[in-house]
Amino acid sequence: MKRTVEINDTLDETVKSACDSVKDEALSYLDSNGDEDTDEAPDLNDLDDRGAIHEIIDGATPIYNGEIRDLWYLYASDFEAALDNAGMETTADNRQQIAIFCYLEQTVLGWYEGEKGAIFDEWREKNPIPEDEDDEEEEDEEEDKPAK
Repeated sequence: MKRTVEINDTLDETVKSACDSVKDEALSYLDSNGDEDTDEAPDLNDLDDRGAIHEIIDGATPIYNGEIRDLWYLYASDFEAALDNAGMETTADNRQQIAIFCYLEQTVLGWYEGEKGAIFDEWREKNPIPEDEDDEEEEDEEEDKPAK
């Protein structure tokens, strides 16, 4: 007897959703804490000061056994590697879920490090540095001077 099994691969959308949430958290952080002296996106320690990043990743980690089993079937070696990279050894009943959490954490944090410059640029575009009126007057005076 031949059987066909369909597996719902939710990993890409889970990672994308978590990355989008981290980006939103970074933009929110910049809205609350950024000013004209701000010249870069916050580092992960600042963002996770109140546990926001941990909560995002924890919330993205699957909780249903079926989804965990499906993802494990497809990505077990990636999840095992993430667990090893995290330095965790566990025999807990939820070992697969812990490994998926580690994978999501490493993937999302790596994504943020690569994208935080673009996130800052997006924020700065919406929050430009106000031009100093004294600088504008000096520029106007220089333009009015005759060329030598």
